[in-house]
Amino acid sequence: MTSSIPFTIGLVAAAAFTGLLAVYAFRFRTTPSAAPLGWMMLACSLYSLGYAFELASSTLQNMLFWSRVQYLGISFIPALWLLFILTYCGRETWLTPVTKAVLLSLSGLTLIFHWTNPLHHLYYARESVDNAGPFPVLAFVKGPWYWVHQAYTNFALLAGAILLLRQYLRSSPAYRPQTLLVLIGSIVPWGVYLIYLAGLSPLHMDLSPFGLAVAGPLFAWGILRFRLLDLVPIAKESVFAGMGDGAIVVDLQNRLADFNPAAEHLFPMLSRRAVGQPLREAMAGPEALDELLKEGGPPEVEIEVGRDESRRYYQARLSEVRTRTGKIRGKTILFTETTSQVLLLQKLQTLASVDDLTGAYNRRHFLDLGRNEAARAVRYGRALSVIILDLDHFKLVNDTWGHEAGDSVLKEASLVLKKGLRGSDFLGRHGGEEFAVLLPETPPDQAVLVAERLRTMIAQAPILIPGGMSVTLTASFGVSGKERLTEETINFLIRAADQAMYEAKAAGRNCVRLASTLPRSSS
Repeated sequence: MTSSIPFTIGLVAAAAFTGLLAVYAFRFRTTPSAAPLGWMMLACSLYSLGYAFELASSTLQNMLFWSRVQYLGISFIPALWLLFILTYCGRETWLTPVTKAVLLSLSGLTLIFHWTNPLHHLYYARESVDNAGPFPVLAFVKGPWYWVHQAYTNFALLAGAILLLRQYLRSSPAYRPQTLLVLIGSIVPWGVYLIYLAGLSPLHMDLSPFGLAVAGPLFAWGILRFRLLDLVPIAKESVFAGMGDGAIVVDLQNRLADFNPAAEHLFPMLSRRAVGQPLREAMAGPEALDELLKEGGPPEVEIEVGRDESRRYYQARLSEVRTRTGKIRGKTILFTETTSQVLLLQKLQTLASVDDLTGAYNRRHFLDLGRNEAARAVRYGRALSVIILDLDHFKLVNDTWGHEAGDSVLKEASLVLKKGLRGSDFLGRHGGEEFAVLLPETPPDQAVLVAERLRTMIAQAPILIPGGMSVTLTASFGVSGKERLTEETINFLIRAADQAMYEAKAAGRNCVRLASTLPRSSS
């Protein structure tokens, strides 16, 4: 006759093991999922211990006593399992006081109906000892609440498996191994439990505690190897998903692995269906990310998102995702919005470089641009020209209509000049009513044509001044330039154009004069 002693010893060992896991889990009780896991491991320990002594019993009275000990754990396993999975998968919002009360009440009713079964027989309709096998086991006819508890247990296990599977599919590679362990750890005891319910278990034994004996090491591996209780997906969900900054996770092949809601708001083209695609395809830009992800590339880049009024600026910063042992599992790109800083910097740069009245470059910034263009023209042997123009009889405008009218004339004149220039040309306010124009890659003869066009536009443009009146003005233009700039600096070109402008004044105003010679550099 086969003895029940080997099964009893195995179950006692399993009870001790799950009990130790419970104690270990309670050490991390500040972690949301640790407490329900600890209580569930304790329930499994009571289940295994009670069943071990039930198998060692030979009388119905002793078997029923140890059955009651088992149900201190069995009754609460489905509720504790759901509490653990919901917190592990970041579904804590589902755990309202009402939800918790319903879950624990069903388990409490199971315990009460089992312990008071002789009074109503709602759990077991009849109990007896089955001596047909190699050793005696408890036999019973199932009552109505027994099936309620089985339905509840299977629902909890099924719901937990679905949530774990979803969590596994949504998790980044760094979190998948531990989630897979939890999923397997739930499927193994569920499988043997279904075999038992189907009446297919050998020796008429309840196989569920043996399934838990297999699941225990899996949970232990998850706790010790993958730090299940201090590195869980809910931590990622709480921090990663709740971050105000956008974050995107890619694997080692730069394929999209995960992203948070802030990143989805930043890049609307992101979708869960794009997970696994190369990041460039999944996002359809921006191109600056290619530089960031390139091996040996910079650790951060600036990117622009949107256009015109909706344009936003972000700093994209790359960091590596490593395991506890230091192995790289992927990379995270964090997007920090810098729009306010960029706009402030642009505003400061504008204030430092643009004349606030006319919108043209101020004299200092115009000279800086001129030096850069002159250096480029010398380096590549290209043409460069300068125009200096002065509004004729501007003092008469101020004396007749006041300085407010004079300001309006300067603003309107600047707008007219900008309309007549190319996008590559530079307009500056040279001082007072004088303006300067820098014409890169433009020889003097073409610069004269540009100056003539500007002169005509100013002379033909009626300029509104305060009071509803309009005036017409003229301007005198001086032009200087070189077909091939060699050594002259921008100062010499400006000086020559300024001298030519005074020649235009002396010739009767409202005309263009080209500098015949350029002053020589003293160096």
